Amino acid sequence: MERAAEDLPAVAAGAPPGTPTRAPVLASFAAIYLVWGSTFLAILWAVETIPPFTMMALRCLIGGAILLGLGLLREPGFAWPSRREWAGAAVVGALFFVGCHGLLAYAERTAPSGVSALFLATIPLYVPLLAWWLTGDRRPSLRFSLALLAGFTGVSLLVAEQSGTGGLSTLDAVLLLVSAFCWAAGTVATRLVPVPRAPLLGAATPLLAGGVLLVIVALATGEVTGPRLDHVSARSVVGLAYLIVFGTVATFSAYIWLIRVVSPTRVATYAFVNPAVAVLLGWAIEGESLATGSIVATVVIVAAVAVAVTERGGGTE
Repeated sequence: MERAAEDLPAVAAGAPPGTPTRAPVLASFAAIYLVWGSTFLAILWAVETIPPFTMMALRCLIGGAILLGLGLLREPGFAWPSRREWAGAAVVGALFFVGCHGLLAYAERTAPSGVSALFLATIPLYVPLLAWWLTGDRRPSLRFSLALLAGFTGVSLLVAEQSGTGGLSTLDAVLLLVSAFCWAAGTVATRLVPVPRAPLLGAATPLLAGGVLLVIVALATGEVTGPRLDHVSARSVVGLAYLIVFGTVATFSAYIWLIRVVSPTRVATYAFVNPAVAVLLGWAIEGESLATGSIVATVVIVAAVAVAVTERGGGTE
């Protein structure tokens, strides 16, 4: 990831999209595939004793402040965002962190982390359609479409395998589907609305804007009633810290960079790997059952992602 960070200013300075070296692209994909797969378990821990919108507001505000500080130190020619860029960041932040992460955290108060990850695997279904309709991106090729279909087949196998491990209310299911749509919309919106081009700043501003909006939501829903630190467990603190350091600072900046230099349809394939990671961690750490069907589904998902990521006809580069 350090090597990837070194290459980011070249893109921000006007290097043509699609020209980054192979190493930072692979490192960034590895981060969003593996680290974000583990964040579902971290969210589950965090919301055990921290209200969901408050928890996500802390994640966004602290993570955004760290990235803003790194941008000040590391990005040459730093310029404070304009009003238009802050407005664009607010749109992206609302979709990513209120519509997606806020609803996800709210649902995970009762929904299992692995099942939540499975619902968010629908993100690649929305992204190609939104990119095609809104940005003039090309239709996904037949090979890419077959890879997506195979990925969803693997996800369906995981859903069938995990459906008996925990209850899921209709409301939680709807919230999780809306959460997935909001992340897909935010991914496409980063190409449509003005946001700072400097990569670290481009990641920090949506986080900060989203964090402010989440504070408003937390106040509106009555979550913020005063400090209750005695009720916050050590496991929730660990979950929140992991989300800030790894799920936000180390990974969200890589994601923002990737969707500028790689087709958003291709980047969205991370949502196929995340459920497999979430299910495996649930088995290894939380003692959830892991049957042969889950292992087969995981292999199908990873194979489909390998095909999709190497497909050059999946969308505009």
